Amino acid sequence: MPGIRAPIYEALLRYRAESNLLLHMPGHCGGRGFTVEEFAELGRLDFTEVPGLDDLHNPTGPLQEARELMAAAFGAQESFFLVNGATSGIQTLFLATCNEGEPVLIPRNAHRSFLAGLVLSGAVPVYYPCIQADPWGIVVAPEAGAVVSALEKNPAAAAIFLASPSYYGTVADVREIVQTAQNYDKMVLVDEAHGAHFSFHPCLPPPALAQGSAAVVHGMHKTLPVLTQAAMLHIGCGFIPRARLRQAYHLLTTTSPSYPLLASLDLARSLLQERGYELLEKALQWAGEFRFKMKQVKGIDCPGEEFLQVPGVKGYDPLKVLLGVRGLSLTGYQVAVLLRERFNIQVEMAGRDFILAMFSLYHDRNDWEELYVALRSISQQYPGPGEVARLAVSPPPLPDLVLTPRQAYYSPWKKVKLAEAVGRIAGEMVAGYPPGIPCLLPGELVTPEVLDYLFYLRANGAGIHGPEDPELNYLYIIDEI
Repeated sequence: MPGIRAPIYEALLRYRAESNLLLHMPGHCGGRGFTVEEFAELGRLDFTEVPGLDDLHNPTGPLQEARELMAAAFGAQESFFLVNGATSGIQTLFLATCNEGEPVLIPRNAHRSFLAGLVLSGAVPVYYPCIQADPWGIVVAPEAGAVVSALEKNPAAAAIFLASPSYYGTVADVREIVQTAQNYDKMVLVDEAHGAHFSFHPCLPPPALAQGSAAVVHGMHKTLPVLTQAAMLHIGCGFIPRARLRQAYHLLTTTSPSYPLLASLDLARSLLQERGYELLEKALQWAGEFRFKMKQVKGIDCPGEEFLQVPGVKGYDPLKVLLGVRGLSLTGYQVAVLLRERFNIQVEMAGRDFILAMFSLYHDRNDWEELYVALRSISQQYPGPGEVARLAVSPPPLPDLVLTPRQAYYSPWKKVKLAEAVGRIAGEMVAGYPPGIPCLLPGELVTPEVLDYLFYLRANGAGIHGPEDPELNYLYIIDEI
């Protein structure tokens, strides 16, 4: 039992200890229905909202106590458990803050949950640009000036959405953006999915709530010992529409929440309060040692402080390890395959010019060393650079928005050959990877520049995210309205 209270977990243990005849959901009867032992063990704590275990939509017992402890741990006014990932938290914020037809400021490289939030709310997106950092070819952060400029041009915006840290661990200047937004009486809502651990060590970037943001969403499972898809929504003192947010939360949250998911969130918070600093101190030390040794490995770039030279980047997460491979005769995709097949190492993701590894509180020094040894071996065997094709064209200018994402979603679609799409309205998202910035989103006009870029992506074998046809032979467009 942890030294700091974990009310949900404790309530589950109490209920299990009663050895009741379980004449209620779920149908596996406390794990008895599973023939695989691993699932049976999990099922022994998988109950439903019976007396003593509380009600997620009307908490008065252990769930409410756990919410209060969570809010105190993360410096929030109020915290909400999410059992459908950070995605549902983002969608909740859209429904809580945006009316149909209202402009809202969002980063162009936002997660697809933002697009879903736009469809649900009917808000009109105003995209601000994000910086693409060379030589890694990734999108790292928006410049505060770009957000300020977008706000000055759209003073009626319902809110400002920000994604920080990025997938790669780079952090935006949240404080400056918040201070400017406050001058316009606007809320800054932060997708901090990859930064749930920031509150628990002073050498990590400061959390967005501590910098004045009105709300943040944490994908707790991304960086903490939490079951996949468990997340949190935290509300700060500057968040105004509390009642509407609760209504949106109830709309988007299941009435059959998974208690193992909830308990894993509860236990992670307890762990962080009790041992978070200690565990992060070791992890940060090993991260520093790793980057120091990687400086001696030829052909592989492992940025850390170098990120701070990129406009818009205010900090970075040392536990996110980006490894540029332009100095090798391999692509990042090929390096990732070698790591898996020869060294039994699976990285988080790969791009043409890099791989990304994610370390957590529970990786030890041996894990860091194992990756270092493997990369050193690959560097020695595949010196470069070789004749690896690189994408050299940046995404085209943002196309005009003809329909809102909601209008586009409810419009009739049809499939056309890519060459026939120019001058039509896109019905789906298309993003070339890297850098991962969508060149088309639903409701936008397919311009000649966009079409040329799509042909370029297709001809060069770039990764394509979003469309039904990833080969880009066809594109879904809005049928004539």
